[in-house]
Amino acid sequence: MKKLPLILIALLAYANSFSQAFTTTAQYQKTQVPSLQIEIPFPQKTVDKAIEDKMSKLGYNDKSDHDYTLYKEVHLPELGNGTYDLYFETDRKSRGEKDITTLTFLISSGYGKFISDTDDATVTDNAKQFLNNLIATVTAYDLEQQITTQQEIVKKADKKLSGLVSDGEDLVKKKKKLEDEINDNSKDQTDQQAELARQKQILTTLISERK
Repeated sequence: MKKLPLILIALLAYANSFSQAFTTTAQYQKTQVPSLQIEIPFPQKTVDKAIEDKMSKLGYNDKSDHDYTLYKEVHLPELGNGTYDLYFETDRKSRGEKDITTLTFLISSGYGKFISDTDDATVTDNAKQFLNNLIATVTAYDLEQQITTQQEIVKKADKKLSGLVSDGEDLVKKKKKLEDEINDNSKDQTDQQAELARQKQILTTLISERK
């Protein structure tokens, strides 16, 4: 098994310090239904994108259902042998804790029949573990986003450096050309001084021949 990067291990340790998933109730279409909740130590947008990425890779597309993101007819062995409709709702924990997201999770066996721990304790326990594991999923997703962003920063920095190196090479060429022109000019000045002296001497000679 590949060794996990130290930064990912640190992030997972931080994430795992949060509370585990627990059963509760939530409002759906003005009715209290069985649900599970967990706090995930990432901003709401990151959690939403990580869930979307995970479900998309599993072949499921989302749709909006009131305040929830719904994935219909999902078969996940980690939840159970059945096919389920999964409802996700995310919200920041509080105004002062915007980097912590409260995730509410509903599981339906279809037609709005939501599963509780008394209906199916196994599925509920599996759902808790699914949510607990989701923390690692979001952590890994966030790390990949940071890596992608940093790669772009490095790419831009490298491109800028290449531009500066190219400009430097051009400046060196211009400097060499200018130095050559300065040397040529200096030689031309010396030659012209000699020519001026020669012409003055001719003038002096001609003047001396006046009657």
